Amino acid sequence: MVAEYLTLDRLATQLSEIKHQHFSGQILLTSAAGSQWCLYTYLGRILYATGGNHSIRRWVRNSTIAGVDVSATESLSDRIEALTNISGLTTAEIDSCWEYYLLVNWAKQGRVKRTALIEHIQKTIVEVMFDIVQAEAVTFQQVAQAQLSPQLTLIDLDRALELAIQQQQQWQQAGLVGMSPDRSIKIIRIAEFQQIVSPAAYQALQFVLDGQQTIREIAAKARKSPAAIGQSFRSHIDTGTLALVDLPDFNSPIAQSKHPPGFRSALIVCIDDSPFVCDRLEQIFQQEGYQFISVMDSLKAIPIVVAKKPELIFLDLVMPNANGYEICSRLRKIGAFQHTPIVILTGNDGVIDRVRAKVVGATDFLTKPVQSELVLEIAQKYLNPTLAKSL
Repeated sequence: MVAEYLTLDRLATQLSEIKHQHFSGQILLTSAAGSQWCLYTYLGRILYATGGNHSIRRWVRNSTIAGVDVSATESLSDRIEALTNISGLTTAEIDSCWEYYLLVNWAKQGRVKRTALIEHIQKTIVEVMFDIVQAEAVTFQQVAQAQLSPQLTLIDLDRALELAIQQQQQWQQAGLVGMSPDRSIKIIRIAEFQQIVSPAAYQALQFVLDGQQTIREIAAKARKSPAAIGQSFRSHIDTGTLALVDLPDFNSPIAQSKHPPGFRSALIVCIDDSPFVCDRLEQIFQQEGYQFISVMDSLKAIPIVVAKKPELIFLDLVMPNANGYEICSRLRKIGAFQHTPIVILTGNDGVIDRVRAKVVGATDFLTKPVQSELVLEIAQKYLNPTLAKSL
């Protein structure tokens, strides 16, 4: 069955219907690029929202703003896991939505002001809605499951969408169309940038434009909007003095409990020139505890694979400079990769492509857009075949 993608107008209509139905449960949304979000509703209003490329980064950033520092010096997973244990979350709460229930327990314990938690939730909801609006078209599914409880705050669906649209319009007016606030900014031409800004400004900016902080994270620290930050550096990005860099999400603190020992240590490499595909696979695998590396330059693919020695490779067929057939064939000629599973990614599920891919040594085939369930089935099949057979 072909997924039906809703435009922004049709999505607004659907959300209004949810509001008038007083629906309680989950609204699942998926973009054509594979990003997924979940809106938790109670009686037709939004209780919480999560998902997207940086759900953990978002939670960390907004928690820090609320007054609970879960970033910085220690391992993030260890820090959040410790907080989770202190807060006494149950297995059901972790499986349902650990982000929300940790906020609930902080409120119960008085660790953070209720007003700060409400602001945390409101920021999160509007940010998720902004990303959904940016996607332009999404699939829509209602799931009537037990709602989150208690309700810390409830946001009007129409109002949340209106605020997200306003932010998106500001983003567009700043000339940032096609740019994601989840990307980081990095100084590429250092000497050229030093000539543009003062020595004092460079000393400060070199620690901000280091490619390790997203535009949203920079904005939060500067107490400005992401649009203002993006606009400040847009001209330098256009000239190539600065570059946009993709950053992975932080690992989920609960991923470790999902697989037996050794299973999550496998390294997976994706060779694909699409940042959307790489980001999506990175999100899927890191949330499940796998190690993951993306390679978007096909000419660098083989040296990186040889150096990293992954246990599973996802390989796009159509790329500039070197296509997937060539890379697969060359890898199979290297002794260490004669039996490494190589899964072909393609938007064209044709017989000819499959036959040709098999000839050059491909192990399996996966059609785009990638779906998390199918991707994880592939990982289980080739990284833990014994477990896969028992499922």
